Amino acid sequence: MKSILKISLLFSIIFLVACSNDDDGSTTTGNTNEYFKYTIDGVERIFDYEVEGHLETDTSTIIDRFEINASGQQPSGDLRRIAASFSFDSNGVFMPASTYNWGLALDSTPTEKFYFAESTSTNLFVLSGDFATHPIVASVTSANPSNIGDYLEFTFSGTFDDNGTTRTISGECRVQRDADQNY
Repeated sequence: MKSILKISLLFSIIFLVACSNDDDGSTTTGNTNEYFKYTIDGVERIFDYEVEGHLETDTSTIIDRFEINASGQQPSGDLRRIAASFSFDSNGVFMPASTYNWGLALDSTPTEKFYFAESTSTNLFVLSGDFATHPIVASVTSANPSNIGDYLEFTFSGTFDDNGTTRTISGECRVQRDADQNY
């Protein structure tokens, strides 16, 4: 009887491992200090391995960006990354709004925007910057990270079009401001 139980348990483990998705996105390092998480239709993806945020300025444009880069570690040990940004007119105050619509601010349309993308071999999340098609809104929930070492915290939610199917997205981030990058 013990042999049958052991064999059944062994086959169950083999079946579970064989059917698992190595990049389900839910693997976490347990880092609660800095992270970027998002959920699409109930499936959460966590990026808490290497998280950094910085102000990026560029003298060739009137747009500044607070950029966030985060890695997630898959069960295999491989890494996946997201890149996010808050973009805004550099002629005004740093991160002037508490609410940012989906998209990218441009010299021709410097309205404040929020955007992120994930691109890995097993998961691709890249949307156009069109807020009408992808009404996603980010809300800053912390004080602005005016100084290096300050934290930015925000949430975001909305819907997006996935080839004619409307999907729901929500997420949150907490990141410490690192040294600025000026170009």
